[in-house]
Amino acid sequence: MSPNEWQECFLLHQRSYGDTSIIAEIFTRHSGKMSVIARGAKKPKSKFFGYLVPFSKLQITYSGRSELKTLTNIDRDVSLIDNNLSKKSYSLLYINELMIKLLPKDAANEDLFNLYSNFIEAATKEVDMNFLLRSFELDLLDMLGYGINFQTDIDAHEPIDASLDYIFIAERGFQISNKAPDFSGQDIIDIRNRNLINVSSNKLKQLTQATIMFCLEGKDLNSRQIFRRLQK
Repeated sequence: MSPNEWQECFLLHQRSYGDTSIIAEIFTRHSGKMSVIARGAKKPKSKFFGYLVPFSKLQITYSGRSELKTLTNIDRDVSLIDNNLSKKSYSLLYINELMIKLLPKDAANEDLFNLYSNFIEAATKEVDMNFLLRSFELDLLDMLGYGINFQTDIDAHEPIDASLDYIFIAERGFQISNKAPDFSGQDIIDIRNRNLINVSSNKLKQLTQATIMFCLEGKDLNSRQIFRRLQK
């Protein structure tokens, strides 16, 4: 897609550049994740001022052939989410940080863009954020090639049996175990079929967080650290 054509994107993160400009990490529908510089964006008279809003679908054009593109035009839909320091906002910031850490740059994935867009839209409604987050994490891991094997156990490679119990090993999958099991076979089948309401929210979080931590090589996320401090 030509850089001069309008395309949809979401802001994932931004930081100041000099006294008046902003460097933004954005996720676009057709070009994937990229960095753009919005020159003069902090000036009240700038055409970019007030437009770089997280959790709101943006329309942009950009120029440049280097890794850091130059933002040339921007427009946005009315933001549906207030960026307040609330539990929901921190959940959304957590998702943005996941996208930044796990997505490669310039790798377009329209299905992933739709997944993120649908998540943001769903988050504006009265939903159980725990299940919404877990569902997003599972789908994100699948789309990025880190998906969990819910089909067979890791030893005999036999189909998951609803009558058996299993432990979960993040880098490998599910192993049959009668000692302090993490999941029943039925739990695993329900997660595979995305019947998440039938599974303990704590078990779901344990599963996705263990996998994500493995993908991040054990590095913690800033959003988690901030939220933990606020809960103390």
